[in-house]
Amino acid sequence: AMILAALVLAVGPHGAAGASSALRHSETLRAGRAAGLQHALDDPQAARAPVRVVRGGNATGSGKTMSSGKTMFIDSEAGEPGCMATSKVNSGSNKNDMCPESCPFFVQDRNDWDFCTFACVAEDHCASYNPHTHIGDKKLGVCRSCIVSGCLHCDTSVTEERCSECQAGYYLKDGQCWFKYGGAVSLVHGVIAGIVLLVAIWLLEWGFRPTVNQAGLDHALEARERARLKMKKDGDGVRKMFPLTTNLLNEQVAGPGMMLHFNFQVFLMIWAVFVAVVWMCFAHFVDADLWRLGTSKFGVPRENCILVMWGYERQQALMWTKVEFLWIVYFGSFLMCMAYGIYQLRAFQEVDYQHKTMKDFMAMIVGLPAIEGTKNVEEDLKAHIEQLTGQRLVGVSVAWDWQEHQVAIEKALDDDLQERLYLSGADQPELLDEPQMGGLRSLLYKLEKSLLGLGPAAAVTERTEEDAGRHIEELLQALHTSPRAFAVFETQQAKERTVHALRAGFSFEGASGIVMEELDAEPDTVQWACFGHSTRTQKIIRLALGVGCILLACLFWAVVFYAPYAYYVMTFNYENGREPGFIVGFAFSMIVVVGN
Repeated sequence: AMILAALVLAVGPHGAAGASSALRHSETLRAGRAAGLQHALDDPQAARAPVRVVRGGNATGSGKTMSSGKTMFIDSEAGEPGCMATSKVNSGSNKNDMCPESCPFFVQDRNDWDFCTFACVAEDHCASYNPHTHIGDKKLGVCRSCIVSGCLHCDTSVTEERCSECQAGYYLKDGQCWFKYGGAVSLVHGVIAGIVLLVAIWLLEWGFRPTVNQAGLDHALEARERARLKMKKDGDGVRKMFPLTTNLLNEQVAGPGMMLHFNFQVFLMIWAVFVAVVWMCFAHFVDADLWRLGTSKFGVPRENCILVMWGYERQQALMWTKVEFLWIVYFGSFLMCMAYGIYQLRAFQEVDYQHKTMKDFMAMIVGLPAIEGTKNVEEDLKAHIEQLTGQRLVGVSVAWDWQEHQVAIEKALDDDLQERLYLSGADQPELLDEPQMGGLRSLLYKLEKSLLGLGPAAAVTERTEEDAGRHIEELLQALHTSPRAFAVFETQQAKERTVHALRAGFSFEGASGIVMEELDAEPDTVQWACFGHSTRTQKIIRLALGVGCILLACLFWAVVFYAPYAYYVMTFNYENGREPGFIVGFAFSMIVVVGN
């Protein structure tokens, strides 16, 4: 009315006629708009570019046109969507909107060029808007495709759960898809179940098996008790177990390595709490939407469109918080790692100063020539170092190159140990006859002996002890020294003085440039059989072989274990919020365990 009054004043004497003409023109526009809407619904060509109805968000006006097509914006207060009218949702749309009872199903309009456009239709109109969603789901309130496991293309000629074409590995029968290799899968499941049952029976049989060698059992339990970690002897000379309240961060239980390891675990916990607290502060003091981003569950297509648009807008608006968070976490992690490294070094040094161990009396000799085993290298090298420095040595342990003969030499050492025990008069285990068993117990007992290498003793050869000794002596004399050896001193001061005196190197057996170095390693960590095989070329070859084996193992894991899971997950029908069940998630966990 105000606009018409202004027009009357503006046109002067002809104002009444102008106002009457404006009213007639307005009515014509309204009639034309209604006719255009009906034409868009009736004409298939016009349906390709239907009138667009947008609710909520930034759609606040009416009668405006978007550049992408004919788009008529209607306020969200205009009510529920009408039947057969296409609506474009945005971040401000209400996910809980429902269609009228006459057309109760939301369907995504695939007849236009826009995205996230939906209409309310009856079930018989579902396929006309989206050929792939021909079934009206009353529970979800949407048009959807069929839900048939292994289906590639649904049968759109019926509004039932029927498939017309199955995925690879499935065959079609009565509109359903069946796995072609179901028999093989059932066989594998049967084999696994049989193995599990056998192991369960085996463990149960162990529990009821009578003890036939009490002396051997007692000896084994005693050896196990001696191997357990215990505290130092108390006033009564008894070594007790460590209490559960033992602080493994600063108390020595199994060496400094364990203490440093538990310090590392605590550092990881502190770092994780630091990262979480920083993010919680952003979410609490900046914007509560940071709690929700990335955690909302997906659902039907209309809800997904609204969710994605909302998430995108919030991400863009809060991007500065993520950048600030990354800067804080990056510099905080750097400073924490530096402080942690310094703390670990100081903690190890403090423990090392408080405890004297074998490494404090040992130095490593590097650069020895290859010397044959016919020479008494240990004694010659010991005497040579004592002559050069004037310091007394307990002895020298030469690292021989004996990797190729490791099995034979270790067997000879074990035989020699057993012979020394026998000559010392130590208690020898009594040889007992095998107990009489029958049925399943006998079968399991034989299987145990086979797996643990407890079969019958090998036949004793007629070779005399002299021949055996000559054989191992010839083998040892054919060995050569590696470039390294270990010198053991009577005192720590003697070691330090010797290392200082020989810092420029010395000569031995025609080789010069031999040096002596201090080493932070205990004797029980030395891998004696690996010396002599540490040239640069050999290291590169071993590294390449190791990486190759790992890659082959990863390839086997990926093809045999992960690929079937990935194929199933990628071909799963995720429409309308469907997700794989618990078994699939559990299978993924087991696949990760096997891969590790």
